[in-house]
Amino acid sequence: MEDKMKGSILDDLSDGPIPARDPTTGLFPPLNLPVHHYSIDGRPYVLMNPERLVKNKDLFTPRPDDVMVATYPRNGTALCLSLCMHIHIAQNPNLPSDHPFFTELEGDRGQTPWVHNKFIYEKEKIENMAGPRVFKTHNYYMHLNVDPGTLKIIHVYRNPKDVVCSQFHHMAPPVPYLSKMFEFEGSFSDCCDYFLSGGLENGCYWEFNREFLDNKDGHTILHLNYEELTLRKRDGIRKINEFLGYPAMTEEQVDAVVKGTTLVKLRKNQVGKPGKAREMLTAEQRERFDVKCRKEFDGYTGIPESYFSESAYMGQN
Repeated sequence: MEDKMKGSILDDLSDGPIPARDPTTGLFPPLNLPVHHYSIDGRPYVLMNPERLVKNKDLFTPRPDDVMVATYPRNGTALCLSLCMHIHIAQNPNLPSDHPFFTELEGDRGQTPWVHNKFIYEKEKIENMAGPRVFKTHNYYMHLNVDPGTLKIIHVYRNPKDVVCSQFHHMAPPVPYLSKMFEFEGSFSDCCDYFLSGGLENGCYWEFNREFLDNKDGHTILHLNYEELTLRKRDGIRKINEFLGYPAMTEEQVDAVVKGTTLVKLRKNQVGKPGKAREMLTAEQRERFDVKCRKEFDGYTGIPESYFSESAYMGQN
């Protein structure tokens, strides 16, 4: 994907004219965000996700054994995609050697495609992929564009204190195509302020995740938090395995999945253990995030205590 996005990157990315930064506010229209974006039904999307894909109900024909990993960006997408793939491999020892898990480009560029990315999506190729298939999306719940019950969805969310750290590195990396795609010019403190006000890469983290947790349309969804996929990984693997409809895994099968999805293997995707905010956020900033979480997730069950509590966050390991 990086090779395709070199050169006049904004021209390559855009499906139309890209508005310039407002010289007075320093923000980009139409939603007044500090990064380039599309506005689709009032929700922000990165330039790789044009409306013709985000709202397209005919991108692929869902199959009962399909799984789509749905996340707000930097919420454990790469890890969950890899876990799903390795669980399928462990439970299907006779998968042919030409299956996409073994032959396609790594991650969301091929093995587990990001179907709403204009540089990755190829309808014929996706329709002809051998099953089981695993897809990625950062679409809002309102733009899932599949009928309930036609595939399985795994929704992963992560402690926003860690998400903002990952997003800052993601938007301002030593990788030209990413830095140019966002053109974020603020400090890390600015990044925290924008995140808390709901104005970063995919808009409001809390709105995005609440809509999936509410699941008003009745999709078949497994809700997981990033912490249980890292700090309690073996339990997380078993939850995904059961959701995919497989028999209970042996310890040897779980070992194989753990080995295939180590954080060292996934580090190029900025996958890391929870706790980065211990270093990057001040105590005052962490408290602001805790207060925000207590308000925005009020009434929701299953959210880890570390999202609301300084002592719980600092003590997790």
